[in-house]
Amino acid sequence: MLVDIGGGTTDIAIFQDGIIRHTAVIPFGGNVITEDVQEGCSIIKLQAEALKVKFGSAFAHENLENQMISIPGLRGREPKEISQFNLARIIQARMTEIIEYVDYEIKNSGFKRKLIAGIVVTGGGAQMKNLPQLFEYTTGMATRIGYPNEHLAKGMVDEMTSPMFATGVGLLIKGMERTEKTYANMPIEQVVVEAPIKEEKITTHSNPDKKGSFFENLFKKAENWLADEEK
Repeated sequence: MLVDIGGGTTDIAIFQDGIIRHTAVIPFGGNVITEDVQEGCSIIKLQAEALKVKFGSAFAHENLENQMISIPGLRGREPKEISQFNLARIIQARMTEIIEYVDYEIKNSGFKRKLIAGIVVTGGGAQMKNLPQLFEYTTGMATRIGYPNEHLAKGMVDEMTSPMFATGVGLLIKGMERTEKTYANMPIEQVVVEAPIKEEKITTHSNPDKKGSFFENLFKKAENWLADEEK
C-alpha cells in the first residue's frame, strides 16, 4: 500500500501483482497539521510551518518533555518558548486521525490481510520524525518511508533524495519506460528520421505585389537604362 501525504490531501493506492486494486483520497494533509500547530501554539503560520518541519515529531514521548523551543517575538516582543513535547502532541493528534482514515480504507478495500509488503509512506508529510512508528502502532502493519534515491544516479543533490520528490521521480521513470517500449517495437527506419530541410526565403522590406517588389522594379529600370546606352 502506498500512502502519499501531500499538502492538501493524502492519497492512497493499494497494489497487487503490479495492478492498482483500490484508491482513495483523504481531504487532510500537511497543511492541516500546520494550522493545528499555529492555533495550538498561538503563532503565525510561517513559524508554525518552520516548527513542524524542523522540530516536529509524530510521536510525543517522554524524552521531549524538558526540551523547549524559542521563537523570536514579533515587532519587538519578547521571544516565546514552546515545549517540544506539546508540539509533538498537537502533531500526533492530527496525524493519528489521518492514519485512522488510512486504516479504514484498508479495511474497506478488503486487502487488510493481503498486504504482505506493508505500507510505504511518501510525500512531503512523510518527512515527519517517528512517522513509521505511529503508522505501525495505529494500523498494526509494517511501515517504511519511500525514498526516490534508490532510482537516482550517484552524485545527485541531497535534496532530491527527499520523499517529497518521490512522485516526480516516479513519473519520470514511468515516462522513460513507456518511451523505451514504444521505440523498441518500431522499425529502425521510423526511429531514425532525418530532420526536414527548411527552404530559406530572402525577404525584403517591401512586400511583392503583382508588379513586383521595389528592388525588382529598380533592377529592371537599371537594365533598361543600360540597354538604351548600348544602343
